[in-house]
Amino acid sequence: MSTLRAVVRLNLIATLLLAVPCASPRAQDAEPEAPAASDAPAKAKPKPKPKPPAPKPAAKPAAAAAAPAASHAPWPTGASMVTESYGDWTMTCTRPNDKVTCIVAQSQGDSQTGRRKFGVELQAPNDGRSEGFVLMPFGLSIEAGVTFKLDEQVLGKGAPYTMCVSDGCLVSIGFPTVALDGMRNAKKLFVTGQKASGSEPATITVPLEGFPQALDRAVALSG
Repeated sequence: MSTLRAVVRLNLIATLLLAVPCASPRAQDAEPEAPAASDAPAKAKPKPKPKPPAPKPAAKPAAAAAAPAASHAPWPTGASMVTESYGDWTMTCTRPNDKVTCIVAQSQGDSQTGRRKFGVELQAPNDGRSEGFVLMPFGLSIEAGVTFKLDEQVLGKGAPYTMCVSDGCLVSIGFPTVALDGMRNAKKLFVTGQKASGSEPATITVPLEGFPQALDRAVALSG
């Protein structure tokens, strides 16, 4: 079973430098020179003819539509693994041989100890379905299994636990394309289990920011 990686969020800070151009004196601001003295009466100067209006600059052509964002570079030459972060999700592809395996994943846990308490992992869709698993924390009722909800909409009929490992207990999942499309448009996925001490539910909130981009990238790399 592949290991889930914690999502590392990188904040890029852009600094804008505004250059203020120095103003130069304009010709019409210069003081006119006094005319030379003469015994003859000065002839009246004819009024200057009005200058024809300057032609308007030709209209600039409409800006071309913004080019689509550049896609990520293809698989690096010689690399056996590619890992990228998208919002709250991580996309990881491995290629130890000619076969490529890609997953999208999110994990949650204690930031101080680094211990993982929850995780969800989905493989790139194959034949209209994405297989994966959910890691739930200890202290929940095994018999009750878990249920899923996208925002306010119930997703499927739930799923049972399959086994427990050192970090928690695993639930195998298989999401059809319609469920993945729902995850693309929803804000949050809610995973609910039942506490072992009673019937009180225990719900884990899974943010879906970055999920569509991570899934699209996994599909692209898996070919």
